[in-house]
Amino acid sequence: MLRCYAFLAALILVGLTAFEAHADRRVAFVIGNSEYREIPALKNPDKDAQDVANTFRLAGFDVFVAKDLTKLQFEAQFRNYLAAADGADLAVVYYSGHGFQIGGENFLIPVDASLKAAADIEVQAIKLDDVLQQLRSKSKIQVIILDACRNNPFPRKDYWLRDQLIVAGGAGLAQVKSSLNTLIAFATEPGAVAYDGTGDLSPFSSAFSRRALAPNQEIRTVMAAVRRDVVKATNGRQVPWENSSLIDDVVLVRSASQPAPETVQPSGVAPVALNLPSGAAEAIESRDIGIPVGVGPVSLKLDFPTRDPAVSLKLASYPATGTLSLPDRALPPQSSLTADEVDDLRYEPQIGSATPVEVGFEIRAGNASRSATMKLSPSLNPCDQAAGAQLDLQGVVPGRLPNEIGGAAVEACEAAVKAYPDVARFHYELGRALLAAGKVDEARKAIQDAADKGHVRAVFELGYIASSGIGTAVDPVKASGFYSQASDKGDPYAMAAWGRALFNGLGVQRDTDKGLDLLLKAAAMGHVNAMNDLALIFQEGRNGVPADPARALAFLKAGIKRQDVYSMSILGLPARSELTVAVCKPKIVRKTVTKIKVVRIPTPKAVETPVKPRQKDTGPASWRGNGGDRPEPRGGSGGGSDSGSTDGGTEGGTTGGTEGGTTGGTEGGTTGGTDGSTTGGTDSGTSGGFDTVSGDGL
Repeated sequence: MLRCYAFLAALILVGLTAFEAHADRRVAFVIGNSEYREIPALKNPDKDAQDVANTFRLAGFDVFVAKDLTKLQFEAQFRNYLAAADGADLAVVYYSGHGFQIGGENFLIPVDASLKAAADIEVQAIKLDDVLQQLRSKSKIQVIILDACRNNPFPRKDYWLRDQLIVAGGAGLAQVKSSLNTLIAFATEPGAVAYDGTGDLSPFSSAFSRRALAPNQEIRTVMAAVRRDVVKATNGRQVPWENSSLIDDVVLVRSASQPAPETVQPSGVAPVALNLPSGAAEAIESRDIGIPVGVGPVSLKLDFPTRDPAVSLKLASYPATGTLSLPDRALPPQSSLTADEVDDLRYEPQIGSATPVEVGFEIRAGNASRSATMKLSPSLNPCDQAAGAQLDLQGVVPGRLPNEIGGAAVEACEAAVKAYPDVARFHYELGRALLAAGKVDEARKAIQDAADKGHVRAVFELGYIASSGIGTAVDPVKASGFYSQASDKGDPYAMAAWGRALFNGLGVQRDTDKGLDLLLKAAAMGHVNAMNDLALIFQEGRNGVPADPARALAFLKAGIKRQDVYSMSILGLPARSELTVAVCKPKIVRKTVTKIKVVRIPTPKAVETPVKPRQKDTGPASWRGNGGDRPEPRGGSGGGSDSGSTDGGTEGGTTGGTEGGTTGGTEGGTTGGTDGSTTGGTDSGTSGGFDTVSGDGL
C-alpha cells in the first residue's frame, strides 16, 4: 500500500512540473545592457536580465543570457540563439537597456554605440524589425518583450535610414505591426518612457518575473496582470503595452489540472524506510558524459538499475546551460522523475557553449535518500570544425572559408552524415568539403540533400553554383530563384546576393529600394561584403541613393572591425590578419580618416597581394567561384560577370588581398564593379582611395 502511495505521489509531482504534453522546443534570449561607454550607465538592466533569465529557466526554456553586449558580441550571440531557435515552437527575446525610435523604426542600443555620425545608427545599433524577421523565419510563435522605452540619450538627433536622413523620435519606442502568431510587449505605451524604479529591478521586469510563473496562465493574461502591477507601482505614470496577433495559446508554465490528493498515513502505522537499490547512485555519480552539440537532445544512457515505482529522482541542481528532457516533456529545474523514466533522460547542450556542466540528483526511496552528481561535456563534431560555414544561422561554429577546408574534412563529414543522417547541416558541410576537394558532382548532390532537408545556406549555395556554372551551365534566372528563397529565410549571404542583384538589376528587374534594404540587413548580421558594397554605393551615390562619403566610411570601418582585408584595401590600408599590439611604450600617433577621394587613372596596375590566404591542404586545388565566400576565379575581373552572378568577395576575417590587378574592389560581381565607372571597379580603370590611411577607432 505504501509503495502505491509513493508511486502516485511521484506521478502527481511529475505532472506538476510538466509544462507541455510533449517536449516542445522553447528558447529565450535575455539581454541586459547597463554599462554604456559613451552615455550614462543604467541602474537595472543587468539585474533585470538575470531575474528574467531565471524565470524562463524555471519555465523550462533553453535560455541564452547576455549582459552588456557590444554590437559584435550581439551578432555572435544572436546567431547562436537563432541556430537554437531553428524549428522551435516558441522563440522569445527579452531586452532591457537603451532603445529609441527613428522614423517609426525601433533600435536597440549596444553598450559600445557612440552614434556621433549620421551613419552610425546603421552600423552600431540593432534594428528591432531585423530581429523580428529572423525570429519569424525560425519559429512557430514569436514573443519579444522590451523594457527599453527610454529617452534618446545621444546628442545627435538625425540619422540615415535607408535613403533618407531622419530625425530621431523624442521619447520611447514606436508601435510595431506584428505578423501572425507574434506578441510584442513594451514596458510602457508607444512614445512614452519606462522608469527604472527605486529597487534593484525595474517595475516592469519585477512584475513580469512575479507573474510569469503562475501555472496555467496564458501569456496575454500574464501581461494584463503585469500591466496592473506596473500601473500601481508607478502611480499610473507607466502603462505597459502589447501588440498581439497570437492564434495559439502561449502558456509559460503548465501544471496538472487536478490538485494532488493528500497522502493518508494509516493510523498506528509508521512510515516504512526503503533501502536504495544497489548501484542506483553509482549509475550517476562521478560520470562524465560527452554530448555532441547541435544534433538535438541526446540520451544519457544511464542504465539505472531499477524500475521500482517507489524510487524517484529529483533534479537538485540544474545544468547552467542547455536543457534536460524526456521524450514527452522538458524537465525544468526542481523536476522529479520516476525510476523507470531515468533511462530516457536526455540533454541538449546550448549552442555556443563548450563549458562542461554538472547535474545533481537526489535519489529517494521512502525515507532513504542519497545525492549524486554527474558531468556533461559538450563537444563539437569534427565535421563542424573542419567544414562549418561562416554566418550559417543553422551552424554551430564560427566557420571556415573554402580555402581553409582541409583534406580530412570529407572523411569527417561522411562520418557525421552516417551517424546523423537527419541533420541537414552535416550534408551541407559534406558538400562544402567535397567542393574544396574538387569533387563537384558529389558535392552538388550533398548540397541538394541538405537543401531538401531544410538547410537554408545550402539553398544559397545552389544559387551560387547556378550563377557560377560550376559543373553545370550558367543559369542566372535559376540562381536568382535560389537567392530569393534563401533570402526570405534570413540567410545573410543570400540577402547580400539577392540585394545586390535587385539593386543593380543583374538578371532581374531592378528594385533599388528592396535591394538596398537587403544589403543593409545582411550587413546588420555581420556580412562584410555587404558592408563593402554599401560603402561603394554611398561613396558616389548610385541609382538615386544620395552620395555620402562619411556614410561609406562608416561601413568600411565596420568591415575593418571584423578584420576584413577588402575593407582595408578599399581604404588603402595594408592587409593584415590581426591588429598590431604596441609594446615598449612607443609614441602613438593617431590619425582619423575624414573623407573619401576618387582618383582617376588611365589603366589599373596590378598590385601584389599583401597577404596570401593560407592553404591548409596540399591536396587537389580547391574550386573557386565569383560569389558567395569564394575568391574570383577568372583571371583578373573583380567586377560583374557575364553570367550575372550576384554574390561576391570573401567573408569576414579573410587573409587574402584582391585579385587580378584590381585596386580597392571587392570580388565577384560586387556593386562597385557592375556599371563600369565606380570606385572599386575594374573595367573603368578607377581606384578607391582615402586621404589618410590610419584611423582612430578603426
